[in-house]
Amino acid sequence: MDVADAAERAAPGGGWARALSLLLAASLSLALLFLPAMRGAELGPGAHGLLTPLVAAICAGFVHGVGFRPRRAWARALLHPALLWPLMLGLAALWTRSLL
Repeated sequence: MDVADAAERAAPGGGWARALSLLLAASLSLALLFLPAMRGAELGPGAHGLLTPLVAAICAGFVHGVGFRPRRAWARALLHPALLWPLMLGLAALWTRSLL
């Protein structure tokens, strides 16, 4: 293991952040699968409108979690944990509130 590998793992996009992104994306996708079914209710227009950005954020979380690193700076910024984690959690909270 060289210094560059260790520095990449310690960076915000490194190993612990990828693991957290993968865990967060997996837990949100499971919640997305089971929460409406547990309630036994239909999705309303508010919940349905938030579903697309929530699924896109979850997909980005999986992409970051498996370790994909895009070459372009703007794409790396979109997959950065500082943007992804609050986006995933915020959209999930809004979606959950719209189900109630």
